[in-house]
Amino acid sequence: MDNKINHLSKTEQELIHIAPILISALVSGADGEFHPDEIAKAVKIIHIKSYSETKAVSGVYQNIVAHSEEMIDSLISNLPESTLERNDVLIDKLKGLNDIFTKLDIDFALDLLKSLKELAYYVSVAGNDGIGFQNDQEKEIAKLPFLNIAQ
Repeated sequence: MDNKINHLSKTEQELIHIAPILISALVSGADGEFHPDEIAKAVKIIHIKSYSETKAVSGVYQNIVAHSEEMIDSLISNLPESTLERNDVLIDKLKGLNDIFTKLDIDFALDLLKSLKELAYYVSVAGNDGIGFQNDQEKEIAKLPFLNIAQ
């Protein structure tokens, strides 16, 4: 994976590395409270994706898998308490990926975006016994509509 992003600035590389953590926090808290089962599911999916994705994309997850739960917990503790403010902060950070996507190999960018959307989906359904979304707001946020690849 490093060869796919080594031309990026350190800040851009860091955003790619923490994107799964940001998405996990965003989706698990989208409805106003952080659900432990959604965070546990995020940690599990990050682990699975660390070996099940393409070699380049799995590297994103491999960099965080050992500390993903602690990273999510730390991020959550440093976010605003207001759901609206918290979502805005996380979405604004994640929107930075849009500029980065244009600097990446298109196949890697598409694979990464697909993988992040899958992570968001699986986290969103975790809190409802895996059969549906918590609410309409969470369902919409889990689609990550603010992320796109415009090449």
